[in-house]
Amino acid sequence: MGALLAQPGLAYADEPSAAENPFAAVLTAEVEQRKEVTWDVYLSGYAYHDRDTYSRNQLRKMNENTWGGGFGRTRRTERGNDESFYVLGIKDSNERPQWMAGYAYQWIFPMMRDKAELGVGVTGLLIRRHDWFEGRPFPALLPMASIGGRNTQLIATYVPRLSVRKAKGNIVLLMFRMSL
Repeated sequence: MGALLAQPGLAYADEPSAAENPFAAVLTAEVEQRKEVTWDVYLSGYAYHDRDTYSRNQLRKMNENTWGGGFGRTRRTERGNDESFYVLGIKDSNERPQWMAGYAYQWIFPMMRDKAELGVGVTGLLIRRHDWFEGRPFPALLPMASIGGRNTQLIATYVPRLSVRKAKGNIVLLMFRMSL
């Protein structure tokens, strides 16, 4: 019913115009935004561990092939930036499951006549690992960057050193996101 009222040709004489009707404006904005929302598939495959942070012996034991995946939703904002919600499961550095769910915001910079894009942003997420906080989920705020096209991006997230001890942090996680 509200969608019908939002159409200019169907308004009655005693109803406010679409410009004066905030309900109609919200409906119109929602319909326009839906066109910019996509379902995404995430594939993870590699985590680089800084060679100055980990000993050779530790690196030999670590898994850098962080295979896994997930899904999410991305919305292109009216300013041309991306907002995403996602859920991922990967094999961590110890070859154990690592679960993540979060929100990401990236400022998008078009390149090569809009055929490619560079994204820079931040992600806030909950992570569950067996070796942190007794396996309970914990929050993290991490920088991220991406390069690719509108529907396919290579995404990098950086986990900084979290402790003065060696063997914690300085990791770059690479993922591939494909919008459906």
